[in-house]
Amino acid sequence: MGWGTVVYEGAVVGSSLVGLGWAGLWFLNRRLYKEYEERRVLVQILFGLVFAFSCNLFQLVLFEILPVLSKHARFLNWHLDLFCLILLLVFVLPYYHCYLLLRNSGVRRERAWLIAALFLLIFLYGFWRMGIHFPMPSPEKGFFTMPQLVSRIGVIGVSVMAVLSGFGAVNLPYSYLSLFIREIDETDIKTLERQLMQSMETCIAKKKKIILSQMEMERIQGSEEKLKARSFLKRIVGTVVRSVQEDQTEQDIKNLEAEVQALEELSKQLFLEIYELRQAKIAAAYSRTWRGHLQNLLGYALSVYCVYKMLKSLQSVVFKESGSVDPVTMTITIFLRHFDIGIDVALLSQYISLIFIGMLVVISVRGFLANVMKFFFAVSRVGSGSTTNVILFLSEIMGMYFISSILLIRKSLANEYRVIITDVLGGDIQFDFYHRWFDAIFVASAFLSLLLISAQYTTRQTDKHPID
Repeated sequence: MGWGTVVYEGAVVGSSLVGLGWAGLWFLNRRLYKEYEERRVLVQILFGLVFAFSCNLFQLVLFEILPVLSKHARFLNWHLDLFCLILLLVFVLPYYHCYLLLRNSGVRRERAWLIAALFLLIFLYGFWRMGIHFPMPSPEKGFFTMPQLVSRIGVIGVSVMAVLSGFGAVNLPYSYLSLFIREIDETDIKTLERQLMQSMETCIAKKKKIILSQMEMERIQGSEEKLKARSFLKRIVGTVVRSVQEDQTEQDIKNLEAEVQALEELSKQLFLEIYELRQAKIAAAYSRTWRGHLQNLLGYALSVYCVYKMLKSLQSVVFKESGSVDPVTMTITIFLRHFDIGIDVALLSQYISLIFIGMLVVISVRGFLANVMKFFFAVSRVGSGSTTNVILFLSEIMGMYFISSILLIRKSLANEYRVIITDVLGGDIQFDFYHRWFDAIFVASAFLSLLLISAQYTTRQTDKHPID
């Protein structure tokens, strides 16, 4: 191997990682948090690194199918990528996340470092103990080896991936099909907007009363100097009267503050409901366009695949059967059986299956993360601290998700493509276990999602009408 080849392959690997890192930063600042900009540079760098190394895993899978680099370069790239990604997921992110939580809570820097280090030790112990309950590689070579760490990350990542896919398999028909899109009357939105304005005006009026009451308390407290010049009896009477007035004013202020807090919460709920109604109205109008009809047809096609995937996963869990031929391969085989056009069925079905499954994964991740973001910003204060914690949490989940995706996608690749992946990840890893574990979690997630979405649909049934 000449120096020219080494420079070329190094440039390809380096430029691809830099490009993916910049793409991660763009996604963070322009798409995911365009309204809540993250100001901590180190948090952005960590998110960009996890995003780059995670996406590079899929790029390396493509490099295996399309031999862009030499075998030795791909092998080194696999090792470098997994080493850096595992270092970030298992050591750096848990430590730094705990450190920032402590610093945001007012803990001093030195004490935060120490407590975060102790937390990391506890996390590593729990991470190691988790492997006792699952089939793991032989521990003869130690805990800090690639197969041991990847296997434990895979359990968490496959669980997250199965939950996402199960939620997406149920949420996709609910979100895409026009059957579940509701018609929104403009008068309903106007009514809620009037209620919101009334609530805000009442809240402002009560805040003015709070300010006036506080000014009254300051006036009462300022009258103490005048009382000192009076007689002893008058001072006693004045002190009693002033104490009663202060107690009454303080109670009034507390009552007004409680009412203001309730009105602000009501205003927030009204605003979110108005936003949801506006989005539903836009979706109803979009469903009548030609793009909406095309999306509806795509929704029916993906719904059939989701139902098929749920039934096959249930069959795999109940009867403990291995996965059979997927519907894409079956359809292509039947088509080429009648129309022989000289195409390799296995190769074509492999690419189409990966694209089709990738569409389902992307849609499920998008829908699930949107609901995760709603949950986080509903239960926490919107600020630099909360957004920082959400970014670090999503970085951890993203890295584990992509590693588990490689464990599952490996089975869909041809034997000549999966050899290097098996060697890098470790031949002792129980790959079949992750498929069975995925099916079990997928079925449970789909069933629970079906119950939750059915309950949501039932509660809003009076406000929904099918789109003709």
